[in-house]
Amino acid sequence: MPRPADQYYAPNRPRDEVRAQLRRDQLRLRACQASLGLVGRDVLGLAVEPRQDEVVLHAAVVRETPEAVRDLHDIAAELKLLLVGGPDDRSDITTQVHVGLPCPATWPGHDHALVYLAKWDEVAAVDAERERERAEV
Repeated sequence: MPRPADQYYAPNRPRDEVRAQLRRDQLRLRACQASLGLVGRDVLGLAVEPRQDEVVLHAAVVRETPEAVRDLHDIAAELKLLLVGGPDDRSDITTQVHVGLPCPATWPGHDHALVYLAKWDEVAAVDAERERERAEV
């Protein structure tokens, strides 16, 4: 049964491409919901990538702290709950962590559905904090 959104979304695109786009958008929405209140200050970027029978959460972090790892685990667990009853109900949810800036050239998540990207002034503040911590050691 055709949906009204189909005619606005991509009237000339093949059905497989439309389905893939709808899945990507649905996963981005659910990942946004799952990450509310859980993106800590060490997280610089968060993206979601749909794969065959798998959903990958890409995270760019300043450093891999226990708090950042716990927050990413909580986001993945919340996302799993939000996907119950849908087409990705049985998909595995994995997390790939990149330590460093969420630059298009170095962060694999940049090519996928972005959920969060830190403002550059926030990145500069985090870098300044990291430099202060190095100086204290």
